[in-house]
Amino acid sequence: MVGVVHRTRAPVCGRVGFGGNLARVTKSRGRDGRGSHLRLVGSSPEPTPQPPAGVTDVDTTPSAAVLETLQETLLLDLAAAPSALHPVIAEASVARSAALLADQLWPAGRPDEIGEVERFFWADAARVLGERRDPDSFVLLTSLARTVGPAGRLPLQRAHLSRARTQLGVPEWVSRIAGFRLTSAVVSEDVTGDGLSVVLDYDDDEYGHTLVVFVDNNVGAIVKDVFVGPPVDRVVEAYQRGGRVTVRSIRPAAAAGIILQALGETGDHDDPPVTEDFEFFSGLLVNRLTQLPERPIRPPIRAMLSPRHRQELVDEFLASEFGAGLPEDAPDIARLWVDHALDRTVGGPMRVSAVLVELFLASWLPRKVLADSTYFGAVPRVVKAWLEFAGDRTHLDLDAIAEATDAVDVWTPALEAAALDEPMGPRSGERVFLDETGTDLEEAYRSLAGLGSPPKPDLTGLDKNQSATVSVLAPHAWLLAGETLGLDFAEEAFVIAERLVRDAPDLLTKARLSTWPRAIVWHLAHRHRLVGPGEQLTPLTLAADLASSAPTLRKTAKLLTDTLVLPR
Repeated sequence: MVGVVHRTRAPVCGRVGFGGNLARVTKSRGRDGRGSHLRLVGSSPEPTPQPPAGVTDVDTTPSAAVLETLQETLLLDLAAAPSALHPVIAEASVARSAALLADQLWPAGRPDEIGEVERFFWADAARVLGERRDPDSFVLLTSLARTVGPAGRLPLQRAHLSRARTQLGVPEWVSRIAGFRLTSAVVSEDVTGDGLSVVLDYDDDEYGHTLVVFVDNNVGAIVKDVFVGPPVDRVVEAYQRGGRVTVRSIRPAAAAGIILQALGETGDHDDPPVTEDFEFFSGLLVNRLTQLPERPIRPPIRAMLSPRHRQELVDEFLASEFGAGLPEDAPDIARLWVDHALDRTVGGPMRVSAVLVELFLASWLPRKVLADSTYFGAVPRVVKAWLEFAGDRTHLDLDAIAEATDAVDVWTPALEAAALDEPMGPRSGERVFLDETGTDLEEAYRSLAGLGSPPKPDLTGLDKNQSATVSVLAPHAWLLAGETLGLDFAEEAFVIAERLVRDAPDLLTKARLSTWPRAIVWHLAHRHRLVGPGEQLTPLTLAADLASSAPTLRKTAKLLTDTLVLPR
């Protein structure tokens, strides 16, 4: 990891009281409709400025109240950073605030009035700041004048020029806000293909720094992190010292294209797992990239293998020395690996990555495939053979291959925990793929004697990720309860699973997805007194029936009961 110059900042606007000018901060829907932006509400007792003619029913906070909050936030951000970084932090802090405000100055359903509302707001902000004389407000005005987009740039710049002639007590670094030049760019790629870092080198003759942008290929090539680093030569030295990366120089326009495409992927993600630094520096990053003198160069379109080419790759693997002696399920398992790598990640199935192994074995396969221990028992051997095949074809270092194959052993227990006790068909080793449509689910459950088809989960109000989760989790809980405890308990298990996804989605991260149906059955068995002296089930036999351990089930069921307030 490259040494990070700045990773600590003030809380986002409104987390600290600012003299009563900010009544409260609430969540608000942004331009993309998600509740991902802060909304500034409440104000001082001053009269609210009226919008221009033709613009009505617009929720705009009085400029004076908002500016007080932005100024306090800026001062806190600066106080948390080294003085050498103050020009960068001022630019980033105000860019973030301007982005938040841009979302709030957008009248829903009236896209033709966006510019008019923003122009009105920033003109009023320029008036307020232009009348002040304290140095702190001048720092804010300078940052806004050099950061805000066309809707407010002209009045803010006029106010800034007017104050600059007579303003006293201004630190020297203020003149360098948003004055950095992009001089070069490099890309560092991990040999495992897990991601890449785009390093943008900036200089203003006094303080050089970099913006380091990490693109995570395992999460759909989103921008996962943005932070300020040391000058580029020190960054490259650190990467090369760490090994197992390739570093190359690229044109700034090409770097901008890579980053902007990844930012688009981030925006399309339902809930991108980004860092706090991404939230802080992304506004600055977008501002700088969109102001380059050269237009960004779009990266090449990623090649997608057709079903025929995917199967040809599997056949090549099976015909190689690495495919000799594999179990009869090897063609199916290898094809699942190829499909997962191509459809769920970026970089392709020939990546030899311990992280990709974890995603496949511990997350994707247990959630997408219903199978017994015979099928899942063949998976580790096939995956190891594929990794050796891919490493040989890509001439990868033996240590990297060994790291990935070792990861197979680490995550094999996740498959063992997900395995069903009974085969999915007339013979051992058969499997059913669970897709989001539910078609294969119904086929799977009809193949199990006496249970018929499960109910349909209610997807109303759920996002895509929650819908996919409940479509797998609820029918699985229904099946497991019906098979383990009897048909009378299947519906109750289904309802609890639905509540878990809908009412406590964060709880799902505290255990493997395959553990939750088992925990639901464990809870029902104890609630209805089916476990204990005189009953057919004991804790140990129930845990064995559920292919898990009693301590794990007890702990997970307690989380479930406490969070959903279930009857005991």
